[in-house]
Amino acid sequence: MDVPCALPPRPGLLSSLLRWSAACAAIPPLLTPALLLGPVSQGASDALMRAWCLWARRVFGVDVEVVDHNAGRYDAAAYVFLQLNQTSLSETFVTPPALPRPALIFMNLGFAVLPFAGWVPLSQGSTVVVRQWHAQARRAVDRATEALRRGASYYMSIEGLRSPDGALGPYKKGAAVLAIRSGATIVPMVFHGARAVLPVGEWRVRPGRVRVELLPALETRGLRYEDRDALLQRLRELAEAHGLGLPPG
Repeated sequence: MDVPCALPPRPGLLSSLLRWSAACAAIPPLLTPALLLGPVSQGASDALMRAWCLWARRVFGVDVEVVDHNAGRYDAAAYVFLQLNQTSLSETFVTPPALPRPALIFMNLGFAVLPFAGWVPLSQGSTVVVRQWHAQARRAVDRATEALRRGASYYMSIEGLRSPDGALGPYKKGAAVLAIRSGATIVPMVFHGARAVLPVGEWRVRPGRVRVELLPALETRGLRYEDRDALLQRLRELAEAHGLGLPPG
């Protein structure tokens, strides 16, 4: 689980460089066309991104288990796939193949400027938010709300930053507001083992196993803006019930 614990040893420098070289070698045939196809075909672009993620997992020796508590039943018009614990950039190549359908990303500016990892979703129409710029953040929520109402799905984290030690950070109300305003169905997601694979601040990816759980879907129809705090609390309790949020030490 992504709680404070001893991390496995880092792989050697040469081994890490070779693995990154192999992962990057697949960018021209996979992510370059994914970037170009983003504005015209989200599905094709997403398929290429998933293919690169699977290649990166293989290169880095990261095995991913997906546990879907919804048994593959995703019949609602729009979903918000909501990550309840964010601990590692390894989630960049772990998450896309784990999602049951293509999804735009509600992402901060720092992620949007990452080469290919941020550029490809941006080309597909994903939404960038600058949380410190309140007027822009409100407009970003408005744009994402309209996209969800048109039937798009989104993936986003409920925390503002990646946790360096595995403990849960403060939950942002924007995720609850976005889901309530659009009437989208929330699929809470919890990650176990992502931090052990690539801790915050490091670049050497450790071989390992990550488990992604898609928790039972939560309907938001009938909820009002005034219900946002109660929804946040419910999501926090879900995360804690799955062993997340333990204090350091």
